Amino acid sequence: MLYFFLSYARGPDDVFVRKFYSDLCNEVRAHAGVGHDVEVGFLDNHNIEPGQHWPQALVDAIADCSCFLALYSPAYFLSRPCGKEWKLFEQRSHGSHFDESPRIQGLIPIVWLPPRELPPEVQAVHYDLDVADEDYRRRGLRQLLRLQRNRDAYLEFLSNIAERIVTAARTPPPRGSVNQDFAQTDSAFHLSRLGLEDSGELPARFGTGQMIHFVVAAPTRAEAEGIERDGGFYGADPLEWSPFGPGQPQPLREYAQKVASDAGFESMFTGLDRLADRVKMAQQYNHIVVLLVDPWSADVAAHRERLLEIDHLRDHVSAMLVVMSATDPQTQANSPRLVDLMHDTLGNNERRLGEVLSRRSVLTWPSFEADLAAVLAEARNRLVADGRISRRPPPGDYPPRPILEGP
Repeated sequence: MLYFFLSYARGPDDVFVRKFYSDLCNEVRAHAGVGHDVEVGFLDNHNIEPGQHWPQALVDAIADCSCFLALYSPAYFLSRPCGKEWKLFEQRSHGSHFDESPRIQGLIPIVWLPPRELPPEVQAVHYDLDVADEDYRRRGLRQLLRLQRNRDAYLEFLSNIAERIVTAARTPPPRGSVNQDFAQTDSAFHLSRLGLEDSGELPARFGTGQMIHFVVAAPTRAEAEGIERDGGFYGADPLEWSPFGPGQPQPLREYAQKVASDAGFESMFTGLDRLADRVKMAQQYNHIVVLLVDPWSADVAAHRERLLEIDHLRDHVSAMLVVMSATDPQTQANSPRLVDLMHDTLGNNERRLGEVLSRRSVLTWPSFEADLAAVLAEARNRLVADGRISRRPPPGDYPPRPILEGP
């Protein structure tokens, strides 16, 4: 059994997280009295071997670990993968979906960078982590690692956490199931928002540049087979489109959500039938709309009609990525026709968005992640520069504004 699983949101601090993980492993080995070759912890980019399916590796590790260390940060609670990891461990501790006990056995929260607010599901969790160091309380573990003057406080923190992990390993929660589907697991941090997509209503609190509406233009498996397209890339819902399978079988939305959360965005997904609504909502709340397009969708009459409709509207999406997987022989064989079809269907959006915000032929999942990250950065910059200003002062009586008068 592993001593601990380290759950964190990937980002620019990864090098510091890896150092903390390495130092903590050494400290746990010392407290547990085991050899340096014993694997005591799990960090996703440290333990997963090349070619291993990473969601299953995560599920196996969460099912086997004694403690779950959650690195609290603003990005952590925006991340759906982190919320899924939390949910899987929470189910172990509670023993079922229906146990609403406020304590999660084996959970050790660590403040990496203090978040401004905690999700309601996290606020309800009881825990105690008594750390006296003032720098940690005010600025988090990240600050202890970055500044040399905090070296003594960091070493003391490591020792305290390692001792707690080894103590907790004596009475671990029940072992979890390794047959869980990571992709289908709900995020513990987003449960209260699952109904927002169906209602079409969003709270304005997400603020400028913090919400992305991903709109997926792809056929269902039945629609794909109706146009003699290989149905293996699709599911019962357009959001199940997985263009890089079978080598990378995850739906495209999984990759998109990860990139968005790494950049500090909250994200929502919908099908093409709600594209016009999302564009209007984005304008109202200063959100970003990204259209993810399977070029085969334009062969389906209903999808083509919707794409043409939005292409001729004055209001358009913030960015657009057309995915044409290099490992899909049928797509590559039809590439010239599909490129022309996209130009005929979405030509106005291509011209409006230009080369920076419109990617016409994304070939691989690494290029998709890189292109989407670049697109989101540019879209956020433009939103900050050109977005609507809708903030209003709180109600109350205010004195007249001062007016400068000439001499």
